[in-house]
Amino acid sequence: MSTISSSTDPKHSSTDGARWRASTTVGTHFVVDVFSFVGISLLPMLVVQLGLETYQKALLLALGAVTSGAVQPIVAWVSDRYDNRSIGTLGFIVAIACIGNLGAANTFNQLLVLYCLGAMGIGAFHPIAASTVGHLAGSRRSLWIAYFFLAGMLGGIAGNIFTPRFVKMMSVQPDGTIDSAAGLDAIRWFIPVGLAFAVLLGIAIHKVGHRTHDAHATTVSWDRAERKARWFSVRVLYTANVFRFSVNMALVYLFSEWAEHYARVQSLGLGLGADQIGIEASRTNGYLQASMQTGMGAGGILLGIYLAARFEKLVFIVFPIVGSLAVAVIPLVERWAPGSTLQWTMFAAVFTGVGFGALIPVSITLAQKLLPHRTSLASGLMLGGAWMLSFVGPLAAEVIQRGLASKPHTPELVTRLVGILPTGIGEALMNGTGLEGAFYVTAVALFVSGCISFLLPNKLIVRCSR
Repeated sequence: MSTISSSTDPKHSSTDGARWRASTTVGTHFVVDVFSFVGISLLPMLVVQLGLETYQKALLLALGAVTSGAVQPIVAWVSDRYDNRSIGTLGFIVAIACIGNLGAANTFNQLLVLYCLGAMGIGAFHPIAASTVGHLAGSRRSLWIAYFFLAGMLGGIAGNIFTPRFVKMMSVQPDGTIDSAAGLDAIRWFIPVGLAFAVLLGIAIHKVGHRTHDAHATTVSWDRAERKARWFSVRVLYTANVFRFSVNMALVYLFSEWAEHYARVQSLGLGLGADQIGIEASRTNGYLQASMQTGMGAGGILLGIYLAARFEKLVFIVFPIVGSLAVAVIPLVERWAPGSTLQWTMFAAVFTGVGFGALIPVSITLAQKLLPHRTSLASGLMLGGAWMLSFVGPLAAEVIQRGLASKPHTPELVTRLVGILPTGIGEALMNGTGLEGAFYVTAVALFVSGCISFLLPNKLIVRCSR
Protein backbone atom coordinates (compact mmCIF):
# COMPACT_ATOMS: atom_id res chain seq x y z
CA MET A 1 0.00 0.00 0.00
CA SER A 2 1.26 3.47 -0.82
CA THR A 3 1.65 5.56 2.31
CA ILE A 4 2.78 9.01 3.27
CA SER A 5 5.40 9.21 5.99
CA SER A 6 4.42 10.31 9.43
CA SER A 7 6.78 13.20 9.06
CA THR A 8 4.65 14.58 6.26
CA ASP A 9 3.70 18.20 6.90
CA PRO A 10 0.79 19.47 4.80
CA LYS A 11 2.27 22.96 4.70
CA HIS A 12 5.92 22.22 4.04
CA SER A 13 6.28 18.67 2.79
CA SER A 14 7.54 17.88 -0.65
CA THR A 15 5.29 14.80 -0.67
CA ASP A 16 2.95 15.38 -3.58
CA GLY A 17 -0.65 15.96 -2.59
CA ALA A 18 -0.20 15.65 1.20
CA ARG A 19 -1.68 19.06 1.92
CA TRP A 20 -4.52 18.45 -0.56
CA ARG A 21 -5.35 15.12 1.11
CA ALA A 22 -5.38 16.63 4.57
CA SER A 23 -7.39 19.66 3.43
CA THR A 24 -9.93 17.47 1.62
CA THR A 25 -10.41 15.37 4.74
CA VAL A 26 -10.85 18.49 6.85
CA GLY A 27 -13.33 19.93 4.33
CA THR A 28 -15.30 16.69 4.21
CA HIS A 29 -15.60 16.83 7.99
CA PHE A 30 -17.56 20.05 7.51
CA VAL A 31 -20.09 18.26 5.30
CA VAL A 32 -20.25 15.18 7.55
CA ASP A 33 -21.16 17.30 10.55
CA VAL A 34 -23.78 19.20 8.58
CA PHE A 35 -25.45 15.80 8.15
CA SER A 36 -24.88 14.86 11.78
CA PHE A 37 -26.96 17.81 13.00
CA VAL A 38 -29.82 17.59 10.52
CA GLY A 39 -31.89 15.35 12.79
CA ILE A 40 -31.00 17.28 15.95
CA SER A 41 -31.92 20.69 14.51
CA LEU A 42 -35.23 19.34 13.18
CA LEU A 43 -36.15 17.50 16.37
CA PRO A 44 -38.92 19.94 17.44
CA MET A 45 -40.51 19.60 13.99
CA LEU A 46 -40.24 15.81 14.11
CA VAL A 47 -41.89 15.85 17.54
CA VAL A 48 -44.90 17.64 16.06
CA GLN A 49 -44.93 15.66 12.82
CA LEU A 50 -44.81 12.22 14.47
CA GLY A 51 -46.42 13.10 17.78
CA LEU A 52 -43.38 12.04 19.82
CA GLU A 53 -43.32 11.91 23.63
CA THR A 54 -40.47 13.51 25.55
CA TYR A 55 -39.05 10.11 26.52
CA GLN A 56 -38.97 9.13 22.84
CA LYS A 57 -36.99 12.26 22.04
CA ALA A 58 -34.49 11.47 24.80
CA LEU A 59 -34.34 7.82 23.69
CA LEU A 60 -33.65 8.85 20.08
CA LEU A 61 -30.72 11.03 21.13
CA ALA A 62 -29.41 8.38 23.52
CA LEU A 63 -29.49 5.51 21.02
CA GLY A 64 -27.97 7.74 18.35
CA ALA A 65 -25.06 8.42 20.71
CA VAL A 66 -24.68 4.71 21.52
CA THR A 67 -24.62 3.58 17.90
CA SER A 68 -22.33 6.40 16.80
CA GLY A 69 -19.95 5.76 19.64
CA ALA A 70 -19.98 1.95 19.68
CA VAL A 71 -18.93 1.67 16.05
CA GLN A 72 -15.90 3.94 16.40
CA PRO A 73 -13.52 1.71 18.42
CA ILE A 74 -14.45 -1.20 16.14
CA VAL A 75 -13.76 0.81 13.00
CA ALA A 76 -10.57 2.16 14.57
CA TRP A 77 -9.31 -1.35 15.36
CA VAL A 78 -10.02 -2.52 11.80
CA SER A 79 -8.24 0.53 10.41
CA ASP A 80 -5.18 0.00 12.64
CA ARG A 81 -5.12 -3.74 12.00
CA TYR A 82 -5.36 -3.59 8.21
CA ASP A 83 -4.04 -0.05 7.57
CA ASN A 84 -7.16 0.68 5.53
CA ARG A 85 -9.35 3.78 5.26
CA SER A 86 -12.27 2.71 3.07
CA ILE A 87 -14.56 1.84 5.97
CA GLY A 88 -14.71 5.53 6.93
CA THR A 89 -15.94 6.52 3.48
CA LEU A 90 -18.47 3.68 3.45
CA GLY A 91 -19.85 4.89 6.78
CA PHE A 92 -20.28 8.38 5.39
CA ILE A 93 -22.26 7.02 2.43
CA VAL A 94 -24.58 5.11 4.78
CA ALA A 95 -25.10 8.31 6.78
CA ILE A 96 -25.94 10.30 3.65
CA ALA A 97 -28.60 7.79 2.60
CA CYS A 98 -30.24 7.50 6.03
CA ILE A 99 -30.14 11.11 7.16
CA GLY A 100 -31.20 12.36 3.74
CA ASN A 101 -34.37 10.27 4.11
CA LEU A 102 -35.35 11.19 7.68
CA GLY A 103 -38.39 12.98 6.29
CA ALA A 104 -39.71 9.67 4.96
CA ALA A 105 -40.23 8.32 8.50
CA ASN A 106 -43.92 7.91 9.37
CA THR A 107 -43.47 6.35 12.81
CA PHE A 108 -41.08 6.67 15.73
CA ASN A 109 -39.57 3.24 14.99
CA GLN A 110 -38.83 4.21 11.38
CA LEU A 111 -37.26 7.46 12.55
CA LEU A 112 -35.21 5.58 15.17
CA VAL A 113 -33.79 3.14 12.58
CA LEU A 114 -32.87 5.88 10.08
CA TYR A 115 -31.41 8.14 12.76
CA CYS A 116 -29.33 5.41 14.41
CA LEU A 117 -27.98 4.02 11.12
CA GLY A 118 -27.09 7.55 10.10
CA ALA A 119 -25.37 8.15 13.44
CA MET A 120 -23.44 4.90 13.01
CA GLY A 121 -22.23 6.02 9.59
CA ILE A 122 -21.20 9.42 10.96
CA GLY A 123 -19.34 7.65 13.75
CA ALA A 124 -17.44 5.40 11.34
CA PHE A 125 -16.03 8.45 9.57
CA HIS A 126 -14.54 10.26 12.55
CA PRO A 127 -11.66 8.11 13.91
CA ILE A 128 -10.48 7.28 10.39
CA ALA A 129 -10.48 10.90 9.30
CA ALA A 130 -8.93 12.21 12.53
CA SER A 131 -6.05 9.74 12.43
CA THR A 132 -5.47 10.47 8.72
CA VAL A 133 -5.20 14.19 9.35
CA GLY A 134 -2.95 13.62 12.35
CA HIS A 135 -0.68 11.34 10.32
CA LEU A 136 -0.42 13.73 7.39
CA ALA A 137 0.23 16.71 9.68
CA GLY A 138 3.46 15.35 11.15
CA SER A 139 4.99 17.97 13.45
CA ARG A 140 1.88 20.14 13.12
CA ARG A 141 -0.48 17.47 14.41
CA SER A 142 -2.05 19.68 17.11
CA LEU A 143 -2.82 22.50 14.70
CA TRP A 144 -4.27 20.29 11.97
CA ILE A 145 -6.38 18.29 14.42
CA ALA A 146 -7.70 21.66 15.57
CA TYR A 147 -8.47 22.54 11.92
CA PHE A 148 -10.25 19.20 11.58
CA PHE A 149 -12.26 19.84 14.72
CA LEU A 150 -13.09 23.42 13.71
CA ALA A 151 -14.38 22.23 10.33
CA GLY A 152 -16.74 19.86 12.13
CA MET A 153 -17.96 22.63 14.41
CA LEU A 154 -18.58 24.93 11.45
CA GLY A 155 -20.46 22.09 9.78
CA GLY A 156 -22.54 21.66 12.92
CA ILE A 157 -23.30 25.38 13.00
CA ALA A 158 -24.29 25.34 9.32
CA GLY A 159 -26.44 22.26 9.80
CA ASN A 160 -28.20 23.71 12.82
CA ILE A 161 -28.92 27.09 11.26
CA PHE A 162 -29.38 26.26 7.57
CA THR A 163 -31.42 23.05 7.86
CA PRO A 164 -34.45 24.50 9.71
CA ARG A 165 -34.46 27.51 7.40
CA PHE A 166 -34.29 25.29 4.32
CA VAL A 167 -37.09 23.06 5.60
CA LYS A 168 -39.20 26.08 6.51
CA MET A 169 -38.74 27.49 2.98
CA MET A 170 -39.64 24.16 1.39
CA SER A 171 -42.68 23.82 3.68
CA VAL A 172 -44.38 26.87 2.15
CA GLN A 173 -46.76 25.70 -0.57
CA PRO A 174 -47.77 27.70 -3.69
CA ASP A 175 -51.08 28.66 -2.04
CA GLY A 176 -49.28 29.99 1.03
CA THR A 177 -50.16 27.12 3.36
CA ILE A 178 -47.56 25.33 5.50
CA ASP A 179 -46.84 21.64 4.86
CA SER A 180 -44.05 20.59 7.20
CA ALA A 181 -44.07 17.03 5.79
CA ALA A 182 -43.11 18.40 2.36
CA GLY A 183 -40.37 20.48 3.97
CA LEU A 184 -38.93 17.45 5.76
CA ASP A 185 -39.00 15.42 2.54
CA ALA A 186 -36.92 18.15 0.87
CA ILE A 187 -33.80 17.27 2.86
CA ARG A 188 -33.25 14.59 0.18
CA TRP A 189 -31.65 17.43 -1.81
CA PHE A 190 -28.70 17.11 0.60
CA ILE A 191 -27.90 13.61 -0.72
CA PRO A 192 -26.14 14.54 -4.03
CA VAL A 193 -23.91 17.04 -2.22
CA GLY A 194 -22.94 14.44 0.36
CA LEU A 195 -22.16 11.81 -2.25
CA ALA A 196 -19.90 14.21 -4.14
CA PHE A 197 -17.82 14.76 -1.01
CA ALA A 198 -17.77 11.03 -0.28
CA VAL A 199 -16.11 10.48 -3.67
CA LEU A 200 -13.54 13.20 -2.94
CA LEU A 201 -12.85 11.65 0.47
CA GLY A 202 -12.26 8.23 -1.07
CA ILE A 203 -9.80 9.67 -3.58
CA ALA A 204 -8.00 11.62 -0.84
CA ILE A 205 -7.52 9.02 1.89
CA HIS A 206 -7.81 5.45 0.60
CA LYS A 207 -4.11 5.21 -0.23
CA VAL A 208 -2.92 6.99 2.89
CA GLY A 209 -1.49 4.84 5.67
CA HIS A 210 -1.37 6.03 9.23
CA ARG A 211 1.28 4.05 11.05
CA THR A 212 4.06 6.25 12.37
CA HIS A 213 7.28 5.02 10.76
CA ASP A 214 9.18 4.83 14.08
CA ALA A 215 6.25 3.81 16.29
CA HIS A 216 7.41 0.22 16.74
CA ALA A 217 10.94 1.20 17.76
CA THR A 218 9.56 3.81 20.14
CA THR A 219 7.09 1.51 21.87
CA VAL A 220 9.64 -1.30 22.23
CA SER A 221 11.84 1.10 24.21
CA TRP A 222 9.12 1.74 26.80
CA ASP A 223 9.55 0.02 30.14
CA ARG A 224 6.63 -1.27 32.18
CA ALA A 225 6.24 1.94 34.18
CA GLU A 226 6.16 4.03 30.98
CA ARG A 227 3.49 1.86 29.39
CA LYS A 228 1.43 1.90 32.57
CA ALA A 229 1.65 5.70 32.85
CA ARG A 230 0.66 6.22 29.20
CA TRP A 231 -2.35 3.92 29.38
CA PHE A 232 -3.40 5.44 32.72
CA SER A 233 -3.32 8.89 31.11
CA VAL A 234 -5.45 7.66 28.22
CA ARG A 235 -7.95 6.22 30.71
CA VAL A 236 -8.16 9.56 32.54
CA LEU A 237 -8.68 11.40 29.24
CA TYR A 238 -11.32 8.85 28.27
CA THR A 239 -13.21 9.13 31.58
CA ALA A 240 -13.24 12.93 31.45
CA ASN A 241 -14.44 12.78 27.84
CA VAL A 242 -17.30 10.47 28.85
CA PHE A 243 -18.51 13.15 31.27
CA ARG A 244 -18.03 15.94 28.72
CA PHE A 245 -19.83 14.10 25.92
CA SER A 246 -22.65 13.17 28.30
CA VAL A 247 -23.00 16.86 29.15
CA ASN A 248 -22.99 17.65 25.43
CA MET A 249 -25.87 15.25 24.74
CA ALA A 250 -27.77 16.35 27.86
CA LEU A 251 -27.57 19.94 26.61
CA VAL A 252 -28.71 18.90 23.12
CA TYR A 253 -31.88 17.53 24.77
CA LEU A 254 -32.28 20.40 27.24
CA PHE A 255 -31.84 23.11 24.61
CA SER A 256 -34.47 21.38 22.48
CA GLU A 257 -36.85 21.46 25.46
CA TRP A 258 -35.91 25.07 26.19
CA ALA A 259 -36.60 26.02 22.55
CA GLU A 260 -40.07 24.44 22.66
CA HIS A 261 -40.84 26.28 25.89
CA TYR A 262 -39.57 29.56 24.44
CA ALA A 263 -41.58 29.12 21.20
CA ARG A 264 -44.78 28.45 23.15
CA VAL A 265 -44.24 31.53 25.32
CA GLN A 266 -43.51 33.71 22.30
CA SER A 267 -46.59 32.42 20.44
CA LEU A 268 -49.07 33.34 23.18
CA GLY A 269 -51.83 35.45 21.70
CA LEU A 270 -50.60 35.06 18.13
CA GLY A 271 -52.87 32.16 17.19
CA LEU A 272 -50.09 30.06 15.67
CA GLY A 273 -50.79 26.42 14.78
CA ALA A 274 -48.77 23.46 16.06
CA ASP A 275 -46.80 23.19 12.80
CA GLN A 276 -45.80 26.86 12.93
CA ILE A 277 -44.80 26.62 16.60
CA GLY A 278 -42.74 23.51 15.77
CA ILE A 279 -40.96 25.34 12.94
CA GLU A 280 -40.16 28.30 15.21
CA ALA A 281 -38.96 25.97 17.96
CA SER A 282 -36.67 24.21 15.47
CA ARG A 283 -35.23 27.53 14.39
CA THR A 284 -34.59 28.58 18.00
CA ASN A 285 -33.13 25.15 18.76
CA GLY A 286 -30.85 25.52 15.75
CA TYR A 287 -29.55 28.85 17.10
CA LEU A 288 -28.79 27.31 20.50
CA GLN A 289 -27.12 24.20 19.08
CA ALA A 290 -25.09 26.42 16.73
CA SER A 291 -24.03 28.59 19.66
CA MET A 292 -22.65 25.52 21.42
CA GLN A 293 -20.84 24.56 18.23
CA THR A 294 -19.37 28.07 18.01
CA GLY A 295 -17.88 27.73 21.47
CA MET A 296 -16.55 24.28 20.71
CA GLY A 297 -14.97 25.32 17.42
CA ALA A 298 -13.57 28.69 18.49
CA GLY A 299 -12.14 27.26 21.70
CA GLY A 300 -10.69 24.25 19.90
CA ILE A 301 -8.89 26.23 17.20
CA LEU A 302 -7.49 28.75 19.69
CA LEU A 303 -6.11 25.96 21.85
CA GLY A 304 -4.67 24.28 18.75
CA ILE A 305 -2.80 27.47 17.84
CA TYR A 306 -1.72 28.82 21.21
CA LEU A 307 -1.79 26.04 23.82
CA ALA A 308 1.67 25.21 25.16
CA ALA A 309 2.39 21.74 26.51
CA ARG A 310 2.99 22.98 30.05
CA PHE A 311 -0.57 24.33 30.23
CA GLU A 312 -2.41 21.30 28.80
CA LYS A 313 -3.31 19.79 32.18
CA LEU A 314 -4.46 23.20 33.43
CA VAL A 315 -6.95 23.74 30.60
CA PHE A 316 -8.36 20.24 31.11
CA ILE A 317 -9.25 21.38 34.62
CA VAL A 318 -10.24 25.04 34.14
CA PHE A 319 -12.31 24.96 30.94
CA PRO A 320 -14.96 22.49 32.18
CA ILE A 321 -15.31 24.37 35.47
CA VAL A 322 -15.91 27.66 33.63
CA GLY A 323 -18.35 25.88 31.28
CA SER A 324 -20.26 24.49 34.25
CA LEU A 325 -20.89 28.02 35.49
CA ALA A 326 -22.35 28.93 32.08
CA VAL A 327 -24.69 25.90 32.19
CA ALA A 328 -25.86 26.87 35.69
CA VAL A 329 -26.67 30.43 34.55
CA ILE A 330 -29.02 29.40 31.71
CA PRO A 331 -32.14 28.71 33.84
CA LEU A 332 -31.79 32.19 35.37
CA VAL A 333 -31.63 34.14 32.11
CA GLU A 334 -35.41 34.27 31.58
CA ARG A 335 -35.79 36.04 34.96
CA TRP A 336 -32.72 38.24 34.64
CA ALA A 337 -33.21 39.41 31.05
CA PRO A 338 -36.86 38.92 29.99
CA GLY A 339 -36.48 41.24 27.01
CA SER A 340 -33.42 39.51 25.54
CA THR A 341 -33.73 35.96 26.83
CA LEU A 342 -32.74 34.22 23.60
CA GLN A 343 -29.69 36.40 22.99
CA TRP A 344 -28.26 35.87 26.48
CA THR A 345 -29.03 32.16 26.41
CA MET A 346 -27.15 31.87 23.11
CA PHE A 347 -24.23 33.74 24.71
CA ALA A 348 -24.20 31.31 27.64
CA ALA A 349 -24.48 28.37 25.21
CA VAL A 350 -21.23 29.49 23.56
CA PHE A 351 -19.39 29.11 26.86
CA THR A 352 -20.99 25.72 27.54
CA GLY A 353 -19.48 24.63 24.21
CA VAL A 354 -16.09 25.93 25.28
CA GLY A 355 -16.40 24.03 28.55
CA PHE A 356 -17.13 20.58 27.18
CA GLY A 357 -16.02 20.83 23.54
CA ALA A 358 -12.88 22.92 23.14
CA LEU A 359 -10.81 20.16 24.76
CA ILE A 360 -11.88 17.43 22.34
CA PRO A 361 -9.14 18.09 19.72
CA VAL A 362 -6.58 18.48 22.52
CA SER A 363 -7.58 15.11 23.97
CA ILE A 364 -7.39 13.45 20.53
CA THR A 365 -3.94 14.89 19.82
CA LEU A 366 -2.62 13.98 23.25
CA ALA A 367 -4.00 10.44 23.04
CA GLN A 368 -2.35 9.97 19.63
CA LYS A 369 0.97 11.11 21.09
CA LEU A 370 0.57 8.82 24.09
CA LEU A 371 -0.18 5.86 21.77
CA PRO A 372 1.74 6.56 18.53
CA HIS A 373 1.37 2.92 17.43
CA ARG A 374 -2.43 3.01 17.83
CA THR A 375 -3.48 6.39 16.42
CA SER A 376 -6.87 5.25 15.08
CA LEU A 377 -7.62 3.49 18.35
CA ALA A 378 -6.56 6.56 20.31
CA SER A 379 -8.85 8.73 18.17
CA GLY A 380 -11.65 6.18 18.43
CA LEU A 381 -11.45 6.05 22.22
CA MET A 382 -11.44 9.83 22.62
CA LEU A 383 -14.32 10.23 20.16
CA GLY A 384 -16.57 7.20 19.80
CA GLY A 385 -15.44 5.26 22.85
CA ALA A 386 -16.47 8.17 25.06
CA TRP A 387 -19.42 9.15 22.87
CA MET A 388 -20.86 5.64 23.22
CA LEU A 389 -21.55 6.23 26.90
CA SER A 390 -22.93 9.72 26.40
CA PHE A 391 -26.40 8.16 25.98
CA VAL A 392 -26.64 8.66 29.75
CA GLY A 393 -26.82 12.42 29.21
CA PRO A 394 -30.22 12.90 27.54
CA LEU A 395 -31.85 10.00 29.41
CA ALA A 396 -30.68 11.32 32.77
CA ALA A 397 -31.66 14.88 31.84
CA GLU A 398 -35.16 13.75 30.89
CA VAL A 399 -35.61 11.77 34.12
CA ILE A 400 -34.31 14.66 36.22
CA GLN A 401 -36.62 17.04 34.40
CA ARG A 402 -39.80 14.91 34.39
CA GLY A 403 -39.23 12.49 37.26
CA LEU A 404 -39.61 8.71 37.47
CA ALA A 405 -43.28 9.10 38.38
CA SER A 406 -43.94 10.19 34.79
CA LYS A 407 -42.70 6.83 33.51
CA PRO A 408 -45.53 4.30 33.19
CA HIS A 409 -43.25 1.26 33.43
CA THR A 410 -40.73 2.18 36.12
CA PRO A 411 -39.54 -1.10 37.71
CA GLU A 412 -40.63 -1.59 41.31
CA LEU A 413 -37.01 -2.24 42.34
CA VAL A 414 -36.02 1.21 41.09
CA THR A 415 -38.86 2.81 43.05
CA ARG A 416 -37.74 1.00 46.20
CA LEU A 417 -34.13 2.08 45.75
CA VAL A 418 -35.23 5.68 45.30
CA GLY A 419 -37.27 5.34 48.47
CA ILE A 420 -34.18 4.74 50.63
CA LEU A 421 -32.46 7.90 49.39
CA PRO A 422 -32.58 11.13 51.46
CA THR A 423 -36.05 12.66 51.26
CA GLY A 424 -35.17 15.65 49.07
CA ILE A 425 -33.20 13.62 46.55
CA GLY A 426 -35.81 10.85 46.43
CA GLU A 427 -38.65 13.30 45.85
CA ALA A 428 -36.67 15.09 43.15
CA LEU A 429 -36.05 11.81 41.31
CA MET A 430 -39.67 10.71 41.59
CA ASN A 431 -41.37 14.01 40.76
CA GLY A 432 -38.70 15.74 38.68
CA THR A 433 -36.99 19.08 39.13
CA GLY A 434 -38.18 20.66 35.93
CA LEU A 435 -35.98 22.15 33.24
CA GLU A 436 -34.17 24.36 35.72
CA GLY A 437 -33.03 21.50 37.95
CA ALA A 438 -31.90 19.46 34.95
CA PHE A 439 -29.61 22.31 33.88
CA TYR A 440 -28.12 22.49 37.39
CA VAL A 441 -27.37 18.77 37.56
CA THR A 442 -25.77 18.94 34.09
CA ALA A 443 -23.57 21.79 35.35
CA VAL A 444 -22.39 19.58 38.22
CA ALA A 445 -21.47 16.78 35.78
CA LEU A 446 -19.34 19.19 33.72
CA PHE A 447 -17.66 20.44 36.90
CA VAL A 448 -16.78 16.84 37.83
CA SER A 449 -15.11 16.28 34.45
CA GLY A 450 -12.71 19.10 35.25
CA CYS A 451 -11.92 17.60 38.65
CA ILE A 452 -11.10 14.23 37.07
CA SER A 453 -8.32 15.86 35.06
CA PHE A 454 -6.34 16.57 38.24
CA LEU A 455 -5.20 12.94 37.87
CA LEU A 456 -3.29 13.56 34.62
CA PRO A 457 0.51 13.20 35.09
CA ASN A 458 1.78 16.61 34.02
CA LYS A 459 5.43 15.61 33.40
CA LEU A 460 4.41 12.82 30.99
CA ILE A 461 2.03 15.12 29.12
CA VAL A 462 4.71 17.76 28.66
CA ARG A 463 7.26 15.17 27.52
CA CYS A 464 4.87 13.60 24.96
CA SER A 465 3.84 16.98 23.57
CA ARG A 466 7.36 18.22 22.77
